[in-house]
Amino acid sequence: MKVLSNPPENIQIHAYLLFFVICNVQIGVGIFNFERYIYQVSKHDAWISVILAALFTHFVMWLIVRALSRYESADLYGIHYDLFGKVIGTLFNCIYMLYYLCITIVIMRNYVDVIQAWIFPDIPTWLIVSLLSILTIYAGFGGIRVIIGMCMLGFVVILFTVFLFYSSLKYAIWTQLLPIMESGVMDVIDGAIRMSFSLAGFEIILFIYPYIVNKERTMRYSQLALLFANMVYLIIMTLSIVYFSSDQMLRSIWPSINMLKIVKYPFLERLEFVVISVWMLMVLTGILINTWAVTRGFKRMWNLNQKAMLLIVIALAFGTTIAIHGHTAIEQINTWLGSGNVVFSLIYPIVLSGIVAIVFKFRGRKRPDSKGGTS
Repeated sequence: MKVLSNPPENIQIHAYLLFFVICNVQIGVGIFNFERYIYQVSKHDAWISVILAALFTHFVMWLIVRALSRYESADLYGIHYDLFGKVIGTLFNCIYMLYYLCITIVIMRNYVDVIQAWIFPDIPTWLIVSLLSILTIYAGFGGIRVIIGMCMLGFVVILFTVFLFYSSLKYAIWTQLLPIMESGVMDVIDGAIRMSFSLAGFEIILFIYPYIVNKERTMRYSQLALLFANMVYLIIMTLSIVYFSSDQMLRSIWPSINMLKIVKYPFLERLEFVVISVWMLMVLTGILINTWAVTRGFKRMWNLNQKAMLLIVIALAFGTTIAIHGHTAIEQINTWLGSGNVVFSLIYPIVLSGIVAIVFKFRGRKRPDSKGGTS
């Protein structure tokens, strides 16, 4: 496998499109229930946990982009091959591919859980997963540019949904934010760690970087995307704290959806049904990006056809998703994956950027060539 990746010009993208991609991978189905997980440990200081987690993601993104800029045009698969060699590099790549497959499964199952709880209680799991799988295959066959186009549409859905939360301001009790830091430093930090499940995904830039034409603007748009996504989470977290009482927050499985129940128009009631249905586009973009990262690994390491691999990946995701039963099992898997997010999205990128800096300092100004050597 070559270290450097040079996609054809006709499928390359401009750096500003990273804004839409990163926003979509960060703001997914987890936006419906992330508040409760953080509130369990941070209480009314949960908004501080969101800010701490946000600042840390900006720092990690800065490290990632700096590490990528040391290569002319390489993704994570190539960087692993360059730093650790063929055997260990391939092992690390396979671990990341398995991780993104698990992310895909969790996204599917969480969305199905929301559909069954709020709209169609008796609908079978396999039917919704089949619909998501067919749409993923259809859009995934179009390649990375089609996926990014879907992300741009998803951004419109994000703006539409966030705007609807303004209705909760009428019932806000702002004194519920006080006193500040009553929960304790360690509880606030624990809440920030729990935010990792919702904020994870920005490391997808490690795979998209070779496709960017104007790479010098990568840092600007990736940081802007993080800023927007983090502001969305902060706004929703703050509104949830001032809208719900402490007991209500802890009892609500999906606080964000509960807040949308109060939004009513003369021509439309039960707006949460509309939001949940439209949110399928956001779920689909998350699935598309993650499955693309997996199939890209097959293409890079073994030169296998991405479309054929997409069918296999979707088949694996489909079979595993329908095998997960019950909300308790889903929450347990979310907890496990949350721990994995801390490693794959936060800790490992920091370690990797440090290794890249050390290796390049040892090499001097030499960069790896397309065959894995230095030039």
